[in-house]
Amino acid sequence: MELNEAFRRIVLQHVRLIACFVITGLAVGALVHRATGKTFTTSARLALDTQDPASRTEAAAIADMGQAIATSPAQIRAALNRSHVRRDVAGVAHHVAVRPLGTSGVLELSYSDRTSHGAKTVADALAAQLIRTRLAISNGELQRALSASTGQIDGINRKIAELDATAASDPAAAAQRDLLAQQRSTIESERATLLSSAALRPKPSIISPAVLPTHATTSGLIPYMTLGAIFGLILALGTAGLVEMIRPTVVGEDALAREFDAPLLGRLSGVPGQASLVADTTSLADHIRLASEGSRVHGVWLVGAGPSVDLRSLAVALTRSGDSNGSSRAPKAANDPHARGVTVDVFDAHTWSPNGGGAGVVLVSPLALKKEDLIETNQLLELSRLPVLGLITYDGERPWRPGLRPVDPVGKGVTKPAQQSGLEKVTRSSSR
Repeated sequence: MELNEAFRRIVLQHVRLIACFVITGLAVGALVHRATGKTFTTSARLALDTQDPASRTEAAAIADMGQAIATSPAQIRAALNRSHVRRDVAGVAHHVAVRPLGTSGVLELSYSDRTSHGAKTVADALAAQLIRTRLAISNGELQRALSASTGQIDGINRKIAELDATAASDPAAAAQRDLLAQQRSTIESERATLLSSAALRPKPSIISPAVLPTHATTSGLIPYMTLGAIFGLILALGTAGLVEMIRPTVVGEDALAREFDAPLLGRLSGVPGQASLVADTTSLADHIRLASEGSRVHGVWLVGAGPSVDLRSLAVALTRSGDSNGSSRAPKAANDPHARGVTVDVFDAHTWSPNGGGAGVVLVSPLALKKEDLIETNQLLELSRLPVLGLITYDGERPWRPGLRPVDPVGKGVTKPAQQSGLEKVTRSSSR
C-alpha cells in the first residue's frame, strides 16, 4: 500500500474519528490540569560542612551532592517518617530541587506539594535529614581516622614499654626505642592536625527554614492539553488503522477506477439526486456517448456501488443532456443509433434480460467504497456479463433512502422514488 493511499484510507477517511479523539484528549488534558495543576512550592536555605566554593563549578558540585542526598529514597523515607507525612517516595523525589545561591556555599532546597502545610513540613524535614546525613558522613570519616591513629599510638607505646627494660644495657634497644618515640610524635601531631581541622570545618546548619506558602503555583495549561491531544491522535490513528484492517476501504478516483478496471468518466460534487448537482451533466453525457460509441452500444445502465442513491434522477438528466448535445451537433445518418444521444437508465435485475444486448454499464460510486461493496459489485458485473463503459464518482456522505422525493433536475415536477440498484435486487432475490 502506497503512502498516499494509506494517508487517504487512515486519515482522510476517518477525519471525524480523529477529530473526536483529539478533542477528547484536549478535554482530558484540561481536566487533569484542573485536578492536579495547582501545587504549593516552598524552599529552605542551608549550609553544609564544606569549604566556601571558589567558583560556580565548585558551587554546582556542592549542590549536586546535596541533590543526590536529598533525593535518595532512604533519606526521603526517613524524612517522611520524622515529619509524620504520608507521601509517595518517588513522587517526593520528583518534586525536590537543590540549587546553589551563587558562590556563597549556601544551598536552597525547594519542594512542591499539593498542600501548603505538606510543602513546608516536607521541605524542613528534607533539609534536616540532609544535614544529618552529611554530618554522619563527615564525622564518620573523622572518627575512623582518629581511631586508626589511636590504635597506632597504643601499639607504639606497648613496644616502647617492652624496650625500656633493656634500653639501659642494650644500645640497640635504646636506639629502637628512640625511633619508636619519633614515630609516636609524628602520629600525635597528625592526630592534632585532624582535630584542629575538624574544629575549623564549617558546621552544617539550616540558615532559613521553609515558610508556609500562601499562593499556589499553577502549571501551564498548554502542556497538559498538548499531551492530551497527542495521546488522542495516537489512539485515533491506531483505531482508524484497526478499522481499515478489519473493513478495508478503497478511497480515491484512481484507486476505484483501478479496482473496477474502468475509465473515469467524471465526478459529481455531491450525492446523485440533488437538483443542483445533476442539472449540469453535459460533460458527463459527452463522455458516456464517447464510451458507448467506442463499445458500439446504444444503451447505458447505471449501477450503484455502495449505499443506495437516487440514480433515477441522474439517468434522466444524462439522457436529456445527451439528447440536447446530439441535436446541437451536425446531423448524422438516420440509421446511426447515437444520432439522438444515448439512452441512460437504472439497471434493474428483475426486468433486464441478457437477450436484449446492445447495452453497457456505467458504475456510480462514492469516493470511499468499502471493499466488501466493491466485491459485490464486481460479482454482479460478472453475472450480467455487460461491458463496463466507465465510472462516475461522487462525494458527500448523505445517502439517498427509498421514500425520499428528489427534485427533477430539469425542473418539471417531482420524480418517483428511485428504483433499487441491481446489486441490491440480486442480493435480495438470492436471499429469498
